Amino acid sequence: MDIFGEAFRDFIAGETQGVIMVDTSLTDPEPLPVLYFFRGYEEMPPWEQLILDKSRGKILDVGAGAGSHALALQEMKKNVVAIDISFGAVEVMQARGVEQVRCADFWEFDHKGFDTILFLMNGIGIAGSLGRLPLLLRHAAGLLSPGGIIYVESTDLVYMFEEEDGSVLLPMGANYYGEVSYQLSYKDLNGEPFSWLFVDLDNLAAIAQSCGLHTDVIYRGNDNHYVAALRRENEA
Repeated sequence: MDIFGEAFRDFIAGETQGVIMVDTSLTDPEPLPVLYFFRGYEEMPPWEQLILDKSRGKILDVGAGAGSHALALQEMKKNVVAIDISFGAVEVMQARGVEQVRCADFWEFDHKGFDTILFLMNGIGIAGSLGRLPLLLRHAAGLLSPGGIIYVESTDLVYMFEEEDGSVLLPMGANYYGEVSYQLSYKDLNGEPFSWLFVDLDNLAAIAQSCGLHTDVIYRGNDNHYVAALRRENEA
């Protein structure tokens, strides 16, 4: 079910006050304004502006959504290819003027030679689990040109398990605490539950190293939010 596609289509048709309801295994349902996906560069948070400013060469925007980051890059005269699995999102990106758009599943995307790969808005979450993160990073590294960079934005969710005394009480069970179950709804549409990954820096760096990638942290925000640049170790 194409929740994002339907919401984005409605937005460009004039329904600018729409919301997507986000229900997760860690929080109560919260509204996500569709307007958030239609921001201009000046409305973006500083870490997104930083990544866009640093992006160079041939750029791949993974999970491009409504295309706001791709449009901002185009306005900078940068060469960007936007991909998304949502057919509706791709239609909206085309309608908004994104020049190079593909309806594609990143796991199956095999075009190579990118100098920059973007996983904005915790796009690395498509790994779904910590165990699948090495597969995702190896696939992404295989799409890079020599000297290419992967930008990862994520958050260490350990702060959500902190007690009032400062101790941390992680949930029991075999799953990594950053593996979160999501379910989206929009109007009368209810999407299927899916898994999304939030990864802490130590695990990201260790897994990246096992994939031949060196990790540099280029931004640290509130609540353990960060942006990291991943490069092949012999090119770091």
